Amino acid sequence: MGQDAMTTLSLREAAEQTGVSKSTIFRAIQAGRMSAQRDDDRNFKIDPAELFRAYPPKAPDSDVARDVAEQAATPPVGQGAPAPATDELRVRNAQLESEINALKTILENEKQRAEELREDRDRWAKQAERLALPAPVGAPAPRRGWWPFGKAS
Repeated sequence: MGQDAMTTLSLREAAEQTGVSKSTIFRAIQAGRMSAQRDDDRNFKIDPAELFRAYPPKAPDSDVARDVAEQAATPPVGQGAPAPATDELRVRNAQLESEINALKTILENEKQRAEELREDRDRWAKQAERLALPAPVGAPAPRRGWWPFGKAS
């Protein structure tokens, strides 16, 4: 397996990690609340940071999660041992990075929308100027008499 397989989750794995169903994850992807890539077999590859931005990790109630929580609760032995909160910090860091990327995307979209609105506003202003110009001074308009009804001929 390549490096990419280690950094992404399948739809099933994502559902297990968050405690929601596969269809919930799939609907979130389809609605755009969460991004995911597809591999050559058309299976979803979900970035854990993106997953945990949209859905919080499942509470540790399974046997595996309980074992991991117990290991994290025991103090490390030796100088080179990692701190117990390292995994939590990595998950939180991934969530924050994903949130930052999402906010950058939103900002870029809003900047583009603002530019489009400016162009649209300028186009409408030019059209209003063209339509508001006074009539050319040339032949005067025909004079009307004071009698409102037409001449009897």
